[in-house]
Amino acid sequence: MLTHKNDKSKSKNNKKKQANLFGAACLALGLLIIAIAFLVKKDQISNNLKETAFFDRVFGNTPTFISEQEGKTKPSASKDGDTVILNLRGDSSSEGGDGSAEEQTKPEAENNDSTITINELKGESENLDYNRPAVEEEYTEPEVTKKEEIAKKPEEPKKVESKTPAPKPVTKTELQLCFTVIDADGSVVRKMIKRSVPKNDSPLTTAINLLLAGPDYSNAAERNLTSFIPKGTKLLGARVSNGVAYLNFSDNFEFNQEGTVGQINQLMQVVYTATNFSTVSSVQFLINGQKKQFLGEEGIRIDTPLSKSSF
Repeated sequence: MLTHKNDKSKSKNNKKKQANLFGAACLALGLLIIAIAFLVKKDQISNNLKETAFFDRVFGNTPTFISEQEGKTKPSASKDGDTVILNLRGDSSSEGGDGSAEEQTKPEAENNDSTITINELKGESENLDYNRPAVEEEYTEPEVTKKEEIAKKPEEPKKVESKTPAPKPVTKTELQLCFTVIDADGSVVRKMIKRSVPKNDSPLTTAINLLLAGPDYSNAAERNLTSFIPKGTKLLGARVSNGVAYLNFSDNFEFNQEGTVGQINQLMQVVYTATNFSTVSSVQFLINGQKKQFLGEEGIRIDTPLSKSSF
């Protein structure tokens, strides 16, 4: 009975040893497979461990051989002149199965968008660095010269400053006009007055028109003055030739209600006003542009020029 129990215990111990040996063998086989896989994929695994900081998270620091890992090793180009094809697709469909760039020796390069021949890299096949990150060239705008900038800029409209011209100073001139004053005894007396007016190019015309308008009763110095020139008379034209002023009046100038006295005084007023200018010595009267022999029915001659001495 005791022997039977000992046999059972030995059988159990043997089974445990066999199980332990099998487990150890599996573990050793697994470690061997892992070691082989690590040696084959050493660079990729090291890069992954470095990029994910696996050792820093688990053990607190990264081993030196992991931190010094620079990435993928540079594939060597063929030295016998064969064309080496680089698979730049990086997809899992390549023969490596890990998405890395692979080298394949082929007699001819395939014409597709995913392969580049080493011979096309202008003699740099021996110094290719597959771990160098791609650098995009920055686009720099071409320099624009100042002349081009000025040409591109639209011309700004010129500001036109509206300047109100300063008023020119008005030059005054004095004109002498001939009016009359009636004394207490009824006698008519000639009276010369002065008018200050803006200077112009036709002072004779200005003076005769002021005379035809009559005295300025708003002025105290002219309130006692009278004029014998018929109302409504207009000056139709005036010119000076050889000291003679040719004055053309309208029909009203011919009819004076004061009779002969009125006619003599109206002619005297015009002659003294006109001859006050140094260029005029006498006046030739015209009615509607025509020279008449007499003024009115009384028969005062006006067919020749009249001067101050005529009165």
